[in-house]
Amino acid sequence: MADIIIYGDPRSSYVRTARMACEEKGVAYDLEPVAPGSETIGALHPFGKIPVLRHGDFVLYETTAICRYVDEAFDGSTLQPADVEGRAVMEQWISAVNDYFYGVMIRDCVLQYVFPRGEDGQPDRAVIDPALEKSREYLAILDRALEGRDWVAGGDRPSIADLLIAPIMFYLHQLPEGSGLFAPFANLGRVGGLMTARPSFTGTKPPMPSEEAA
Repeated sequence: MADIIIYGDPRSSYVRTARMACEEKGVAYDLEPVAPGSETIGALHPFGKIPVLRHGDFVLYETTAICRYVDEAFDGSTLQPADVEGRAVMEQWISAVNDYFYGVMIRDCVLQYVFPRGEDGQPDRAVIDPALEKSREYLAILDRALEGRDWVAGGDRPSIADLLIAPIMFYLHQLPEGSGLFAPFANLGRVGGLMTARPSFTGTKPPMPSEEAA
């Protein structure tokens, strides 16, 4: 059994980010699959959310806090830029993902397909269509930020911000509109290729519906 346990649903983009942080650092961990709002999570997280990290007697919640802890508590390549400007840009994008990207791209696009709430049990186009337009706007902003660099905060390896972005981009690609959403953005395609080749990404791929049914 590994010293670190991560509690959460492997399909969650935030849980995947925490797992990717461990993978990038080379830190062994066990994933304990539990749902948000479950009794197990309720005993660990006062707001009932996922992920939660346990390291011995130390329990920590909130994804960015978990990633920073993993980065600073263990040896290995850093997940945070060494320079103050790079760290500030990383923080900027962490906030952007949490404040703008997640709600529009995951809650209003991806989850509308996973848990359709429209008429006759169909995805609600009144929610999805404006969210897709906003997603295109946000993807354009991210694409411009990646001009001339491989990662949003610069440097030669992904930071915590990139680990937050990657799982959201993965799910957005799975949408029926996914190919069209990303087609205009060469930088996103280039950086996406770099990220999807990393062991931290391939090793944390969430189960897809067809795989769960098998």
